[in-house]
Amino acid sequence: MARVLVAASNIHFPFDVWRHGASFLLKHSAELDGSGEHSLTDDPEEADLILFGEMGTCGQFAEMVRAHPHYRRFPEKCFAFDSGDDVLPTVPGIYASLSRDQYRLGYTRTGFYLYLIENAFITHRPCSGNEKYLASFVGSKSTHPVRKQIFEFGRGDIHVRDTSSYSQLMTYHASPAERAGFWAEYADSIADAKFSLCPRGRGAGSIRLFESMKMGRACVVLSDDWQPNDGVDWSEFAIFIPEKEAHRVPEILVQHEHRAPHMGARARQAWEERFSEQARFRYVVELCLDIQKQARNGRLVRTGRFLRQAASPKHFRRYLSSKMNLYRNTGKLYW
Repeated sequence: MARVLVAASNIHFPFDVWRHGASFLLKHSAELDGSGEHSLTDDPEEADLILFGEMGTCGQFAEMVRAHPHYRRFPEKCFAFDSGDDVLPTVPGIYASLSRDQYRLGYTRTGFYLYLIENAFITHRPCSGNEKYLASFVGSKSTHPVRKQIFEFGRGDIHVRDTSSYSQLMTYHASPAERAGFWAEYADSIADAKFSLCPRGRGAGSIRLFESMKMGRACVVLSDDWQPNDGVDWSEFAIFIPEKEAHRVPEILVQHEHRAPHMGARARQAWEERFSEQARFRYVVELCLDIQKQARNGRLVRTGRFLRQAASPKHFRRYLSSKMNLYRNTGKLYW
C-alpha cells in the first residue's frame, strides 16, 4: 500500500483552474477507489510517492515541476502524470502520448488523457453490429499526414468529417449550446460505427482511443510511434495498422467486421479496469511504483536525462522557447 501526495506544480501561479484539472481528477479518483490499496496524504515526508498532475502546462521540460519544493527535496519520490500531447519526459512518470523511443522501464510509462472538461456525451453505448457505418473519424486532418489518408477512402460506409477550421473554436470559445451540439455530434459519430479510427495527431497518442474504449468501440490505431499502455491486452479490442498501410483500412476492417461487438465489449471492460474514474488513480500509482522499483541511481539519472535533452541541438531552441512562454505566463524564469 502506498501513501500518495497528489500535487500540481502550477497551483501557486496565475493559471486558471482548468490547468489544475489533472491533479483534481486524480484525487477524486482516489476518493472513489474502493479497493483501499493506496491512500492520499498531504505530508511529503510520509508520502511514498509525490505525483504531479499536469496538463502540458508546466513547461515542455517540466520546469515548474523541477522547481517545486517537493521535487527539490524528494526527487526520488516525485513523478509526473502529464496529459499533454507533445511533452518531453524529463521527469519520470506517466505520459499520455508517450512514443516508443521515450519508453524506459525505470523512467516512463504510457498514461491516458485526463481533462477537467470532458465530453459528457461520451457514454457507454454497446456495439450491436448493426451500426450505420463500418468505421468513423471526426477530427482535424491537419495535425499529421496519416490523417489525410483517412479522407481518401471514398466509401459511403466510412464516415469522416474534417474539423480543422472550427474544433478549437467550439471547444474553447463557443457558447455552451454550440459546444454541446458539437460534442454530441462527435459522440454520435463514434456510436454510429462498428470501428473507431484513432490516428495519431500532434503527439504519438490520441484521446479518441480512450473515448472510444469508454463508449465500447473497437479501436483502429494508426500510429507507428505510440507506445501502448502496460497491463492492457490491446489485441482483444484494437487493430494496429502501420501508417504506410493506412490505405488498407477498409479491406482490413471488412475482415474483422464480425468481431466488432465482442471487441467493443472488451474495449469497454479494459476502460473500466484501467481508465475509469474508480480505477485510474490505482492504475497510475501502480505504474509509478513499478518505475520506482526498476529505477537505478534516481537523482543522477533524472539530472542526466534532463541535461541531455535540454542541451541537444534537436531540443535547445525548444528549451529556450519554453522558458519564454513560462515567463510570459508567470513572470518568473525557470531553469
